[in-house]
Amino acid sequence: MFRIDSITEADAQGRVKEVYDELKDSLGMVPNVFKVLSIWPRGLELYVEMIKGTMFADTRLTRAVKEMIAATVSKINQCNYCLNHHTNFMTLYGISPAVSEQIVSDPQSADISEAEKRLLAYVEKVTRHACKVADTDVDGLKEIGWSHEEILEATLVASLFNAINRFVDALGVLPEA
Repeated sequence: MFRIDSITEADAQGRVKEVYDELKDSLGMVPNVFKVLSIWPRGLELYVEMIKGTMFADTRLTRAVKEMIAATVSKINQCNYCLNHHTNFMTLYGISPAVSEQIVSDPQSADISEAEKRLLAYVEKVTRHACKVADTDVDGLKEIGWSHEEILEATLVASLFNAINRFVDALGVLPEA
């Protein structure tokens, strides 16, 4: 299934089984992005907590904006597994399928607010050249209405998905059957 061993749902025991059961209760399934982490139970727990704390938690950014960020990062990184999931999640969280596709194709011409376009441009810079992010980039987001907390969140969501994209692709994670 992956380039490394993993624990199937049928073979899960102990904490891995507990985490799998929690995922099934909340998501209706155990996504492959989590199964690939199963041979390191603590790593599995940490990533589940990070996803819950960033994507599922009620925070300053809406779930739709977080999904825009996840899809944008995944598109830039050419991570098809994450791109497919988060394009679908954009639709699930209130963005029309047409606008979701626009965001994935070209966020700057998508039918979203100017503030969202600027945030996605920032996320792109974080993804491609984080070392080149400057005070002016962050100041521009503040000037258009993004709060310090929202900028922090956007940066963390982008960073998280850069990490997830890397291990998903490196370990050969494919879409669920």
